[in-house]
Amino acid sequence: MAFLQNILGRLVHGGETEDPDPPAHFANVVIFGEAGVGKSSLINLITGLGRAQTSPDVNPCTGHNHGYGVTIGHRAFKIWDTVGLDSGGWFRARLAAWNLKRFLSQMLERNKLGLLVYCVRASRATVTTLNHYETFYSKVCGEYAVPIVVVLTGCERLDDMDSWWEENGYRYSDLAFRGHACVTTLPDTPNDTALQRKRAYSRRVVHDLISQHCLPLE
Repeated sequence: MAFLQNILGRLVHGGETEDPDPPAHFANVVIFGEAGVGKSSLINLITGLGRAQTSPDVNPCTGHNHGYGVTIGHRAFKIWDTVGLDSGGWFRARLAAWNLKRFLSQMLERNKLGLLVYCVRASRATVTTLNHYETFYSKVCGEYAVPIVVVLTGCERLDDMDSWWEENGYRYSDLAFRGHACVTTLPDTPNDTALQRKRAYSRRVVHDLISQHCLPLE
């Protein structure tokens, strides 16, 4: 009961938190995806600050939407971490889906959404992945000209991380992704120079993805 009251309370009061002292003008970037795909780790990679709580397994670690400020180039962005989809039982999964639809709809109505980033673990690209795209992009954002990109996590096992897309990108050929990135979101490990190179590359390509495809502020 306490868990239910806590979750419902967050939804009633908005369910969003932000870093203190955000810049006056920023573009909103919303990251969404299933629980355990590495959304929070991706945000830590983007911001370089390690403030988003992460989990070593598929259990959800984000209980509400939280915005993190970051400057890429000369532009200010707020990167939003959202509750993982399909987490826990039926009720919790439905609640997470409802919360994301509501959050996106509110941003769209205020013309405040600059980019959607669909975070998918490369090894878990399934029919569910396509269903979530249909639910949260085609249906919720369909009438708005908001771009969407996809970031595939868990590619560190490949010498050339981009080779995953070369072999599997056809699965997304019918979807309206403006761009993609194949990355690692593993935490930095001292003396592992190969991982450090892949992390640096991952951060660079995701920064480029956001800079190139996020709508400009009006």
